[in-house]
Amino acid sequence: MIQVPDTEENRIKCLCKKCPSYPHKCPGESLYCSRGSSLLEIREAGCLCKSCSVYFEYDLRGHYFCDKEFLGDAFVLMRKKKNEEDPVSYQKMVDIKTMAETGKSVVRSMGSPKKMPFSFDDFHFIPAQISKIPLNKKQNVKINISIGSKAKKPLHLSSPILISGMSYGAVSGKTRTVISHAAKNLNIGFNSGEGGVTKEEMEVASSQLIVQYSTGRFGLTEKILKKASAVEIRFGQGAYPGKGSYLPSDKINPEVAQVRNLKKGEGAYSPAHHPDMETPVEIKDKIKWIKKITHGVPVGAKIGCGNIEDDIKILFEAGVDFISIDGFGGGTGGTDAFVRENVGLPLIAALPRAAHILNKLENQGENSNQEIIAKNKVTLIAGGGLRTSADMAKCLALGADAVYLGTAALIAINCQQHRICHTGKCPTGITTHKSKLLEELNVPESIQKLENFIKLSNEEIVEFIRIIGKNDIHKLNKDDLISLNNELSKLAHVKWLI
Repeated sequence: MIQVPDTEENRIKCLCKKCPSYPHKCPGESLYCSRGSSLLEIREAGCLCKSCSVYFEYDLRGHYFCDKEFLGDAFVLMRKKKNEEDPVSYQKMVDIKTMAETGKSVVRSMGSPKKMPFSFDDFHFIPAQISKIPLNKKQNVKINISIGSKAKKPLHLSSPILISGMSYGAVSGKTRTVISHAAKNLNIGFNSGEGGVTKEEMEVASSQLIVQYSTGRFGLTEKILKKASAVEIRFGQGAYPGKGSYLPSDKINPEVAQVRNLKKGEGAYSPAHHPDMETPVEIKDKIKWIKKITHGVPVGAKIGCGNIEDDIKILFEAGVDFISIDGFGGGTGGTDAFVRENVGLPLIAALPRAAHILNKLENQGENSNQEIIAKNKVTLIAGGGLRTSADMAKCLALGADAVYLGTAALIAINCQQHRICHTGKCPTGITTHKSKLLEELNVPESIQKLENFIKLSNEEIVEFIRIIGKNDIHKLNKDDLISLNNELSKLAHVKWLI
């Protein structure tokens, strides 16, 4: 870091205003090596930095300090992005500099911002008017769901909207408190994530709790599994499918360590795969074991979107009660950027395929009877980058029975997408354990905000169903949609405009 005092003496010595690259539209600027870069874009026409006595007095390196900023997690000093410069290409350059400086891969938080060729905005609902009659506001629409209808103890919920797994440690204790109370109040499902289960969550909302059985098995005991209302075996997630995860020790305070059963100063590493589930037979045996010790609660699996058909077929034959698919762009508390940006399929491409293969498997052989199919149906949960009620409703029309919200829920609570979750310095109290920063998260207010968002999203989904002339969320299907894009229509097997 540059340590040049901003003194009158140094300003007198400064040669910045005599430099051929000086931005004369900002005549008050000077001593950039101390004050920071110019407010204007610099057009390099020569530099006097190495001719300045201040430069030699403080043993500086480099030049064009008028155009330099500290960037990336390593605070690499490099030139600012030009106005016309592609931000993606510029960020790649910053990442290279960071890797070269630190000798480590770049870590990023939240979902990938990469723009996909298609989005759920490319689907529209087809309104009922004459050939079909839309419903009035007062006409009821069935929106409650059951996860694992074929299980001995299905999980009955008031809404298809679930809160996805965000582990204790990756998010703050306050965040977990908000989610559990909102889930209890609204009777919606919420997932523990891979960081174990807090005592408060178990006391407040065990009847809505989906315990995640992750590769790290942090804090998991038979006692906790027996108190779960559903168990989700986590094989992967959208932000980094096929890869393990790591929560650094500086994000593990004593409370997190206790819940995760970790030693002081120990980081939490989750392997890429389960050591005892490497074959279809082992997966089937594990599912049987969990069902046995939990006395029949729904047992499912979460996968990142990849080999959809092959993976779902194995899970179906292993006897899962539900399958969660998490698409590219799904959120994370932090992972290697090179993985987040280059691995997995977007949900919009994977969901129609998942629904199709499940329907095919459920209709084969002796399962051709519709009553048997309904009784033995595997619940399909879709997640990864969903934000609006329209996104959610379109997923339901494409074959999902429920949807997982992660980042959208955090935004409703207090998140402002600073994208520094992995640093522990979240200024909104969502992903930090620092007491001063946690003061920014008001628990009662945040519970109300999350409830408001979920309630309104439910109401808007119901209104979409009324508009298309139906009275049951389970009657939504892809025939209710039309694609604005021909290629997307082929991908999702949805009607095109023409």
